[in-house]
Amino acid sequence: MAEQQLDSKNHKRKVAFGIDESEHSEQALQWYFDNVMRPDDYVVLIHTPELYDFSMASPVVVDQLLKELTKKVTALENKYKEIVQKSKLTGKFRTGQGKPGEVVCKIAEEEKCELVVTGTRGFGTVRRTLLGSVSDYIIHHSHVPVLVVRTSTLHR
Repeated sequence: MAEQQLDSKNHKRKVAFGIDESEHSEQALQWYFDNVMRPDDYVVLIHTPELYDFSMASPVVVDQLLKELTKKVTALENKYKEIVQKSKLTGKFRTGQGKPGEVVCKIAEEEKCELVVTGTRGFGTVRRTLLGSVSDYIIHHSHVPVLVVRTSTLHR
């Protein structure tokens, strides 16, 4: 699915998903499958790998970190590729560098998505204020509707 160019002209709706390694992302995708999915949707899975500060690292350490990062991203891509294929949908997996919310909004716009779906970790007000919230950023900056799947929604 990495940059897999499937003919998206046959699909009526492109849906972007902000994903990471958390179970919240997988649960949000499953909620979408159970409640919102259309059989002709085209999904764009968007992942922003963790950033490292390489400025003080030796070349050996940088090389090792990059290999580990590549391995993690490939494993995540394969996991989500399998989940999407089981749902009988088509799509692609894209990665970007930067702040996750900004990357999701940018790629969703580039891909001309009509909906963005994201999970939420359910941070409290103080933690969300201090750390920021990816879903909050997407809600306020996306040019298309955003569906935020709260963890509490999944357990009803």
